[in-house]
Order: sequence, then C-alpha cells, then structure tokens
Amino acid sequence: MGTRRSSARMVALAVLGLGLVLAPAVFGMFQRAPLGAEMIRDFKPFMTEERLAGFQGHLAGIDAAVQEIDPLVEARPAIDSPAYATFSDDWPEIHTTMTSLMDDVAANREGYEAVASLPDFRLFPWFFVVPGVVILLLAGYGAVRGLDARWIRWPIAALGIALVVLPFAVGMFDKAPRGAAMMGAFETIETTQNVARIQGYFATMAAGQGAIRLDIAPELARAGVPHPATEELDAEWIRILNDMTPMIGAMSDSVDNYQAVASLSSFRLFPWFFLAPGALLVLIALAPRRNPRKAQP
Repeated sequence: MGTRRSSARMVALAVLGLGLVLAPAVFGMFQRAPLGAEMIRDFKPFMTEERLAGFQGHLAGIDAAVQEIDPLVEARPAIDSPAYATFSDDWPEIHTTMTSLMDDVAANREGYEAVASLPDFRLFPWFFVVPGVVILLLAGYGAVRGLDARWIRWPIAALGIALVVLPFAVGMFDKAPRGAAMMGAFETIETTQNVARIQGYFATMAAGQGAIRLDIAPELARAGVPHPATEELDAEWIRILNDMTPMIGAMSDSVDNYQAVASLSSFRLFPWFFLAPGALLVLIALAPRRNPRKAQP
C-alpha cells in the first residue's frame, strides 16, 4: 500500500511538473513575452508625468495659435492660404482626438509603471519551465525507484512555496489588476487604424504649421498685428516635432507587440498562475504517508 501511495504521489507531481513545463508553450509565452518586454521598453521614455504633460502642453499651444489666427485671417481677406484653411477646418477634430488620447494615456501611467516594475516579461516563461523540469526529474526518479523520501518531497514543496510566494514578493496582486486596466484602455489606442489616423493628423499639423510660418505669420507681421501665440508656436515647433515624432513612432512600432500581449490571459489572472500550482505542489508533496500497518484490520 505504501509503495502504491508513493507511486501515486510521484505520478501526480510529475503531471503537475509537466503542466508547468508545457504551459508557456501552450499559451505562446516564449514568443509573446519578449514582445511584451519590447513594448514596455519602447514606451518607457514617454510614460513619465513630465513628458505626458509636455505633450498636452504642445497641443494646447497649437490650439492657442489656431484660436488666435482664425479671427485675424477672417478679418483680412488678403491673407490667402489654402493649406492653412484645410488645417483650420481639420484642427477641431485633431485637437479633440489627440487631447483625449493623451488624457487616456496619462490616466493609465500608473498602470504602465506597475507593469514595468514587474520582473522582465522575458523571464515569465522560465518561472514555470525551470521548476517544472526540476519537479519532473525528482518525481520521475522517485517513481522509478519507488521512493517517497523527504529528500524528494521537501525540495518539491520548497518549489511550491516559492511559486506561492512569488506573486506576493513582486506585488503582483496589486500591480496585475492595474496592468489589466492599462491594457484595456490601450485596446482602442494600439490599433493599426488608430495609429494610421494619428499619423495622418500629425502630417496635417505639420502642413498647417508650415502654412502658418510661411503664409500667415509674415502677413501678420507686415500688417503690424500682434500674434504672440503664433510666434510662440513658431519658436517651439522644432521642439514639438522632436518630442512628438518619436512618440508616434513608438505607438506605430508597438501595435503588434500590444496585440501579442493582449492575446495572453488577463493580467488579473497572472498571480493565480503561480499561486494555484504552487499550493497544489505543497499539498501533494507534504501529504502524510499512509501507514500500511494501520491500514490492516
């Protein structure tokens, strides 16, 4: 009876170990986790409070210039700039959409920081594979030799305890839900269609600023009309360009990476992927052995 119980224990542990080894492959973690790490890295320069406030400030500066120029141009029919007219017509939609986008990103900055503070995504598959392989080797040896010794069961229990402790040690129960909220908010942002639309907006903004610099500002200067917001936009445009272009590039480059991470299970479940198998390992490894003498009538 004792040998049978020992064998059953080792088989159960081997099955659980095999599950840990196979889980990353089944869920595509070896391919998707590095893409998640890449996405986190690419967004890092832009996900600071200062940088996000700067983006919102750029949009406010452009809007101030448009609000200043529109009535001045309307009052002076001699100022003829079809390029600016097109930009002015498109700006309300651009301003509303881009401001909303920046507000959404800023609102989820803490969620990004929570995910970024977790262990490197590239390590996550190995958090399952390494203990799974060790468990398989120990359980397989115990099953073949008919052993149920402490030197087999205690290391397995220790691995189980490590899996249970890991989500608490890295704050996963707090950070994973915030990461899930961030991923949900980015669902409508990180799409090919949305990024293409934002790239189109940026091209329109660039064309509009060119018209302001070449057509509008010189005419206003010749007429002696004050236009401080427009002058500030001209002075700041290169900085705006250098600031926003990499951000839009990062959004474009991260579409596939985001989709890969989003196709994984919800971040909210991540702590349980460690806690559940870890608890099972401890229970199976430390379950008391049945005394064959007591089993006899």
